[in-house]
Amino acid sequence: MLFISTVLLLSQTWAAGSQLETGPPLPVVAHAVAAPTVAGRVVTESDVPLPGVVVTVQGTPHVTSTNADGDFLLPLADVKTVLVFKCQGYRDQTLTVSASTPLTVKMYSAGVAVPVGGVPIKSEALNYSEVLPSFPGGEKAFRTFVGQNARFPEAALAKGISGTVYVGFIVDEQGRITDAEVVKSAGNGFDEEALRIIRLMPWWNPGQVAGKPVRVSRVLPIPFVIRERP
Repeated sequence: MLFISTVLLLSQTWAAGSQLETGPPLPVVAHAVAAPTVAGRVVTESDVPLPGVVVTVQGTPHVTSTNADGDFLLPLADVKTVLVFKCQGYRDQTLTVSASTPLTVKMYSAGVAVPVGGVPIKSEALNYSEVLPSFPGGEKAFRTFVGQNARFPEAALAKGISGTVYVGFIVDEQGRITDAEVVKSAGNGFDEEALRIIRLMPWWNPGQVAGKPVRVSRVLPIPFVIRERP
């Protein structure tokens, strides 16, 4: 009987000890490591916050858009992440970034204004600006460019005809030449050649009003003159 009591006592003690040792497990707390992110603000060339810019992490499904203050936040895909910025009416921007202090991205207008209705329209071109658009290098460089690139129309050359074509065009905010058209024709193949020369020109220095680039219309004469050799 004593043996049995001792066995029971040992059994109870073991059971009690087991409960003390194995009792309710302590909760395991997982300390999550914060994923690296990149934050920034998108502004226009006038440093005005630009909302609605679609920002994507190249090669990943991560995408967001800027809020009313032009701010955005995205996770980084790698040590060096490529962000792509797209907004209607502005030139796309691609930027390689890393986790660091907030960055500021400037978007440059593509010469198109987007109204409230969402249908893109061209901003109105001015006939005059405080700083007029100019050919890079000035008037002398423009004359040299025309002289090196113009081709006298064969039909007019055969007839011994000279002529001057007036071509109108627009220099946009980036200096690009757009909407070239003949304002005053000279016929005899001169019109087509004059248009080709205007469209071949490099980007100009854009016109400015109050220090900001604007779209400005210009009209230039393109003369074709036969000179007799001495």
